[in-house]
Amino acid sequence: MTPILETVDLECSFWISTGMFSPKKALAAVNGVSVQLLKGQVLGLVGESGCGKSTLAKMLLGLQKPTKGNILFDGQPFERLSQFERAARVQPIFQDPYSSLNPRKTIFEIITLPLSVHKVGTSRDWLQKAREMMDLCGLASRYLNSYPSQLSGGQRQRVAIARALVMKPEVVICDEPTSALDVSVQSQILNLLMDLKNELGLTYLLISHNLAVVEHLADRVAVMYFGEIVENEDTEQLFNKPNHEYTKKLLNSVLVPDPSRFARSV
Repeated sequence: MTPILETVDLECSFWISTGMFSPKKALAAVNGVSVQLLKGQVLGLVGESGCGKSTLAKMLLGLQKPTKGNILFDGQPFERLSQFERAARVQPIFQDPYSSLNPRKTIFEIITLPLSVHKVGTSRDWLQKAREMMDLCGLASRYLNSYPSQLSGGQRQRVAIARALVMKPEVVICDEPTSALDVSVQSQILNLLMDLKNELGLTYLLISHNLAVVEHLADRVAVMYFGEIVENEDTEQLFNKPNHEYTKKLLNSVLVPDPSRFARSV
């Protein structure tokens, strides 16, 4: 089976200053990453902050140019696709709905922005499409003319999801989609994402610090460490029998509540 999205020896380096009189040095944020994402799959990408996860996501979205390597979509080089084709196939959901939505735009304008930018359909089509997306994401159409500041965090993230899906993408890159939300809302958004995946046949790259979420949702997990993929296994295999030392430390770092601390004294 041809992967719907694949990276081959992907690299991205940045030149950094090491001192006033010293030459700049190249820092590899992503170093030789090769991963495959199969259609309908949820691939979890985990690792500590600064390991290169978001840089990899930006390259997959066309927001950051790779230094070396290739990105393939259905076996074709990603750079050969037009901006419209990329947007129609891959869309992001960012972690912070408070900053990713323009506070000066109405919910209607936010959801239909991709259609407007790529000149898809007419304004009448946009209204119908916005209502469809809002219904799909569990938002009442009465919020069409509201502004982000008038919505809760969970509602804002539903708007972000609706905006991501309005172009009918095949792949959605979820970059910490619930980390900025209250715990009580996180499960609702995660359940929504999985319902949409099953209903629309979506493929997810799920970037998250929350290993419990990744274990619950992902079919396969890739572990990133200093810009490299050090382990890439089926979810059950990785969580039960990790091979790489860093993966073991990452799993051991998860805090597990001690029931004895909360036991009532008799």
